[in-house]
Amino acid sequence: MITLKEVADKIDGKLIGDKSIPISSVDDIVLASKESISFAFLPKYKKAIAESKASAFIVTSEVDLGNKAGIIVPSHEVSENSIVHDSVNKKESLHLGPFSVIGENVKIGNNVFIGSGVKIGAGSVIGDNSILYDNVVLYDNITIGANSIIHSGTVIGSDGFGYHTNDDFHHKIPHIKNVMIGENVEIGASCTIDRGSVQDTFIGNYCKLDNQVHLAHNVKMGEGCLVAGGVFIGGSATIEDYVTIAGKSDVGPHVTIGSKAVLAARSCVLKSLPGSAIYAGNPARPIKEKQKRDALFTRFEILERKLKNNVI
Repeated sequence: MITLKEVADKIDGKLIGDKSIPISSVDDIVLASKESISFAFLPKYKKAIAESKASAFIVTSEVDLGNKAGIIVPSHEVSENSIVHDSVNKKESLHLGPFSVIGENVKIGNNVFIGSGVKIGAGSVIGDNSILYDNVVLYDNITIGANSIIHSGTVIGSDGFGYHTNDDFHHKIPHIKNVMIGENVEIGASCTIDRGSVQDTFIGNYCKLDNQVHLAHNVKMGEGCLVAGGVFIGGSATIEDYVTIAGKSDVGPHVTIGSKAVLAARSCVLKSLPGSAIYAGNPARPIKEKQKRDALFTRFEILERKLKNNVI
């Protein structure tokens, strides 16, 4: 166990409050208890400080603490071990971690946080208040809207899987379009989003993608969609507004899923589906139809067993 002053000294922060407060753990701001210290960098966490049971908080402004104890750390620092092209306007509010690279003519908004080992390709745009965690890779000409979060290990803008086979030779189809991501979007860790071949790959405002989601080239995703982990969406598919896709589901290429549709876990979409309905199965069907089919197959299995055992 160490004191709050010792924590402040280790991270070179400004201590506010009782320096002798004991600190035994680092915890989530909601789950924290006495002798915990918690981070409160994002606006949504700052509101929780007043109700948190943590003994102290790490913040970027003394105003955020209210009457609580804590440590203030500078939020805006550009590491000398990062590389930024001369054409980039480095805002005073930019945080850039070590070993990150920002290419030519990249436009970065206010209060942007970029972690360590991030690569941002030429011509990309990062909106205000956005966060790119460690080891995110953006290829050239990628647009990230304001207030968006991209988690570690995600790659945005790689070429899609597009080939034309002629005389047993696979000719690569050029991918000359980009990826456009709206505002207030959150993309989980280790996701892959391909750039477009003939039209931009697009993710609308307020969409939330879990970890390990793949969007192929030319995908269009409307506003407010929720996509759980392990979902693959094929090329040129259209996902309309407020669609929910549960984990491990697959959406085939060139299909449309209508607004407010819900796909149950491990669904496989092979043809377009109307909106405002729940689907399940492989191939995905309205869930009531799938349940009837499952019940019928179960009855056939029971009947088959009885016939084999000469019960009937």
